[in-house]
Amino acid sequence: MEVPKGKKKPDESKAISAAEKSTNIQARQRIRLTFHLKTLWLFTRSDLKSMIYPNIVFGLVTAMSGPTLRKNQSPNPLVILSNVPYVFLWLWLNLLLFNIANQRLPASILEDAINKPWRPLPSARLDPNQARLLLLIVVPVVFLSSIYLGATVQVLLLLALTWMYNDLGGADDYFIVRNIINALGMACYSSGATTVACGSECELTPVGYQWIGLVGLVVTTTLQIQDMSDQEGDTARGRTTLPLLLGDGFARWTIGGAVMGWSVSVPGFWKTSFAAYVLPFVIGSILAFRVLVLRNVKEDQKTWKMWCIWIGSLYLLPLWSQRV
Repeated sequence: MEVPKGKKKPDESKAISAAEKSTNIQARQRIRLTFHLKTLWLFTRSDLKSMIYPNIVFGLVTAMSGPTLRKNQSPNPLVILSNVPYVFLWLWLNLLLFNIANQRLPASILEDAINKPWRPLPSARLDPNQARLLLLIVVPVVFLSSIYLGATVQVLLLLALTWMYNDLGGADDYFIVRNIINALGMACYSSGATTVACGSECELTPVGYQWIGLVGLVVTTTLQIQDMSDQEGDTARGRTTLPLLLGDGFARWTIGGAVMGWSVSVPGFWKTSFAAYVLPFVIGSILAFRVLVLRNVKEDQKTWKMWCIWIGSLYLLPLWSQRV
């Protein structure tokens, strides 16, 4: 039978229809995958600058410092640099786990609705129960990945600290408790990044452990800088941060004084040359000026970003160490 002009044969029409349907399904799957990947990224977006990038620097510098910080006398820089993607993956997975555990809580959703409304739960990309189910998947993924990547001990410690910080309310208690938990967490991230960067033979020297402890003290005494821009949300949550408990002005002076003190004493710990003092001192001076003088939410958010740069400058100091 002859098919009229402009009309397709039945079999040809069915084939085109099936192809279009398959294309539409693939397009929807790509959109869905993109949506879910963006959701995971939004969980960690605001903490990349504070938890990922500085700790990559810490891990690489410590791994390359040879006998100063680790017992390997001649580390291979090429091997260490080749491990950077693994260091990033280890840090990001552990950060994702912590942030899901934190952001799924009702008080966190209330706070984020004010301070960070773009996060997955206040923006309704998923609900608290879906976040709980996601966490049930992420926890074993993080643990199993540490068996391959390394730093399993640090992962277990981070799981305990996450439980204390979120489920036991450590984040909402007296600010010193919160800062100590944060400092211990940072020590786990730093040492874990070092372990993954080394790849193997990553036994630290006594100075290496002292260095991690010193970093913990720096974090404990300065991390309240992140609370300066979040005071409205912290008030709604009922959190007792330093600026809310003792006043905005007092909190700023404690931060500025601690930053300047560490900008001098940390290079002194490493017995660096005068030139090595310059970078952390200059950044620290600008940071202290900003936190004391520029007192509004927008500027405090910028100052928090500068803190991340400042802590990174301290992490570089072992490269100029003159300790014997």
